[in-house]
Amino acid sequence: MTDQQRPSATVIDAIIPTNPLAAFSCYIGIASVVLCFFGIILGPLAIVLGVLGLKKWKAQESSYGATTSKIRAWIGIVTGALGTLISIPAIVSVVSNY
Repeated sequence: MTDQQRPSATVIDAIIPTNPLAAFSCYIGIASVVLCFFGIILGPLAIVLGVLGLKKWKAQESSYGATTSKIRAWIGIVTGALGTLISIPAIVSVVSNY
């Protein structure tokens, strides 16, 4: 598909996810950072969903909303990794105080 045939991105593209795996990865990754004690569970889940979302994006690279899906998948991977890394010292510090 050429650039002239590809529909342009709009606000609706940012609101309505065209790749649910990427959207869930993004949301779960952000939750893993905010809820740091659950990051040990949510972080790896966000990473896996982000990788699956990127694979789905590769298959549908020319579809409407592909750029937003790619960005959401990478946000999920990065925030999932950060949430995991933040949760480990937080859990260790809580457990060591008991």
